[in-house]
Amino acid sequence: MANPNPSPETRFKKGDPRIWKGGRPKTFDAARALAQQIAHETAKKVGGDDVVIDGHKVTVTEAVLRSWAVSRDPRLQMAFMEWAYGKPTQPVDHQGEVTLRVVYEEKE
Repeated sequence: MANPNPSPETRFKKGDPRIWKGGRPKTFDAARALAQQIAHETAKKVGGDDVVIDGHKVTVTEAVLRSWAVSRDPRLQMAFMEWAYGKPTQPVDHQGEVTLRVVYEEKE
């Protein structure tokens, strides 16, 4: 919670550069663009060297998907399969009766 009684030194004054009058961002376009930029970068090992598999440099996205594929967590394995092949069809179970009423308008 914000301090209801800030000291005079920390209060906002007219023209203070800390004041942000733009409000909160309406969309996450900038964050999404940054995430995609990071996803296309080359993955790095702990020592700082590029990760290389089968002679090509691995991107961050590829590294994440490879880790999902071999994960012991079934949720990550399912997420990998859904990304690779699409979400499986979900069966719909209808219980009870459904009455459908069709009304036609007559054209004169």
